[in-house]
Amino acid sequence: MKNLLLVAVLAVFSCISSENAQAQAFEKGQKNFSVGVGFGYGLGVNASVDVGISDLLSVGAIGAFSSRNYGYLVSSNYRVTYIGVGGRVAAHVGKYLKDLGIDDNKIDPYVGLMGGFRAVKYNDSYSSNYNGTSAGLMLGGFVGARYYFKEKVGIYAEGGFPYSTVGITFKF
Repeated sequence: MKNLLLVAVLAVFSCISSENAQAQAFEKGQKNFSVGVGFGYGLGVNASVDVGISDLLSVGAIGAFSSRNYGYLVSSNYRVTYIGVGGRVAAHVGKYLKDLGIDDNKIDPYVGLMGGFRAVKYNDSYSSNYNGTSAGLMLGGFVGARYYFKEKVGIYAEGGFPYSTVGITFKF
């Protein structure tokens, strides 16, 4: 799974040489909505909204759902489902790419922290002794990048804990 994420991030960075986009990567007041396939506690979906509060920082919200099935016996089916909601803050470092000679108009690299609430449901069709729910605090961090191939549309990849994701992003 880590190799898949690495390939996705490298694919985003390799697209830098494309000449189709005319957008600035990140600025104050910018709003992004991103939705993607999540990897973490099993395959799932992630969605996030970010608002630029400065040319360097954004704040936002994240929601995630994932579920994983463990079929460890022929007649048993153990499933774990996770739902997470929370807030996030990110530092966007794209404006420093110019110093390295990289075009920062299409790529938005960032690093951030997240925190929120996670609910977990687990059940086992073999025995009722292994069924239940749990909830608690969710804390994590991430590193990611958005690449805009159109002025308002792009792709993104984030690697981190508890969720990693790849998908599509929209700029408003």
